[in-house]
Amino acid sequence: MSTTGLLRTLTNSLRPCLNTDSEMIVSVLCHEAGMTAWVALAKDLGISIKWWAPDGRMGSNHDPKLTLESLRPLLSSKTRLVCCNHVSNITGTIEPIREIAELVHTIPEALICVDGVAWAPHRPIDVKYLNIDFYVFSWYKVFGPHIAQIYARRRVQQRYLSSLNHYFFDPSALSVRLGLGNSCIELEHGVLPIINWLRKEVGWDAIAAHEELITDHLLEYLTNNPDLYTVYGSQTADSAKRVSLISFSVNGLASDCVAKEIHETSNCRLISGDCWSPRTVHDVIGLPDYGVLRASLVHYNTVEEIRGFINVLHDSVLRLKNAGT
Repeated sequence: MSTTGLLRTLTNSLRPCLNTDSEMIVSVLCHEAGMTAWVALAKDLGISIKWWAPDGRMGSNHDPKLTLESLRPLLSSKTRLVCCNHVSNITGTIEPIREIAELVHTIPEALICVDGVAWAPHRPIDVKYLNIDFYVFSWYKVFGPHIAQIYARRRVQQRYLSSLNHYFFDPSALSVRLGLGNSCIELEHGVLPIINWLRKEVGWDAIAAHEELITDHLLEYLTNNPDLYTVYGSQTADSAKRVSLISFSVNGLASDCVAKEIHETSNCRLISGDCWSPRTVHDVIGLPDYGVLRASLVHYNTVEEIRGFINVLHDSVLRLKNAGT
């Protein structure tokens, strides 16, 4: 099952604990898959949604971040759920999840659900340290099989999650409580080798250090050419503040045209558009339909590859500008 599917399953399990007197807070910086299930649940049950917007002006915020200051006035005694992203899949910004969870838990009965899809390929997940109630991510984003995983705090499972499975199954295990039918054993067996590879052969510290290095190369080029590019998110490569997702636009050119030129003239690939985060791209940053260009760098990309991509990007942009595109 995908992260989208797991979240939909989770909302169905939580449904009996919510009513029209409940309030839900959802970050506008979430990937749409991280919020659609909650929006649908709120609509079905008549629950009020409070949209958690980043500090700064909506529609022109080039470095949006979630803050405790912007969350605090949204919380109330009716808050039952806060849903947010660990990392923005547009800006690569790392959000202060541990501090957010601490604030959320000052409200009795309030739970926090974190979408970790954009975090998981870059850093280890430590749910105990984060002190969150739910956490979801996709293994295919972590170089593994196309399945997803959900964590639920044991106390929360027992108190809030109703079983969706057959009545004669013991629901004490989360896989039984939320599991619908049989899982794909073949895909599940593909997870353990990925874990061992990342932890033992590559190492998370080495991943963070290398990603900071290659991120710095690309950001240095982009920020040194402000006449050509606008960067969205932090302009530092500091691995404590961001992961190696870098979104930008080319001043005066549509992002889809730039991506098309690069794809047709090189073996480099990057995504253009809203990356399934239309609220971030259009409502927060304020970009038109063509959205951003996103370069998704990971630990196996080399410095030489990044330099090659920079050359391809630069040449493509100059060709398009000279052609008057």
